Amino acid sequence: MRYIESLYKGDFGFRRIAMNRTTKLILAGLLASTFASIAAAADLTPVEQPMVAQPVDSGTGFYVGSLSSATFMDDTDFDVAGGLFNVNTDYDVGYYSALRAGYNFGSMGFVAPRIELEVGYGNASVDNHSVNGFGVDSIDSYGDARTIQGFVNGYLDIPLAAPGETGFLSGITPYVGGGVGAINMKLKKQGIAGFATLMDDSDTRFAYHLDAGLGINLQAIGLFTNTALFNGTTMDIGYRYTAADDFSFTAREGTTSKTDFSSNAITIGFRKQF
Repeated sequence: MRYIESLYKGDFGFRRIAMNRTTKLILAGLLASTFASIAAAADLTPVEQPMVAQPVDSGTGFYVGSLSSATFMDDTDFDVAGGLFNVNTDYDVGYYSALRAGYNFGSMGFVAPRIELEVGYGNASVDNHSVNGFGVDSIDSYGDARTIQGFVNGYLDIPLAAPGETGFLSGITPYVGGGVGAINMKLKKQGIAGFATLMDDSDTRFAYHLDAGLGINLQAIGLFTNTALFNGTTMDIGYRYTAADDFSFTAREGTTSKTDFSSNAITIGFRKQF
């Protein structure tokens, strides 16, 4: 009996050892399978990369662009009836639109100079006339002041960040400058309703403008970073003062007189450098 009992116990112990080994093998297999699945999932899961604003080269190169503005034109005046009557004209807010092309010379110390050519068209409608100081209602005053303008411009860009530095300030560049050229101004069909068209004449004179503003490199500040169309594109926002003196106009009835042109404008423009 003891022999049989020992055999029984030995067989049971052998089975228990075998079961333990089998369990361990099964567990090891499950763990290995689990780790393999996790590794495969990690390989298949895309890792989202943070968007980083890429600096855009603002060195030397040619550029083309546009410029538009809301223009606040100062009064003009002209004489009629041999100087017996003086007609002073006040204008509504006008507009100016131009095309420009230039060359950026790149960084030269603390500034980056550039030059450009600009040709544009402007218009402002008459708000009201006054004759010898007596106002005429806006509804009875009509006409426009039209300008064709051409300039050779020069600007100094003043970077806020050091060359090669990245970040928001690297995309913001103040500028100052101006231009010289000519303006053809036409006082177009200006007159008083129920009376007559008093003036419809044009003249061309030397002109100049002074500018100041900010150039904003769109991609350097993190906008349109994945759009090739905006590579090297700068948006300019600024102020412009324009002036030209001694335009000579002849009224419809033959009286000749002189007037000046001046305006203040809020400008916005774009330029793309190649």
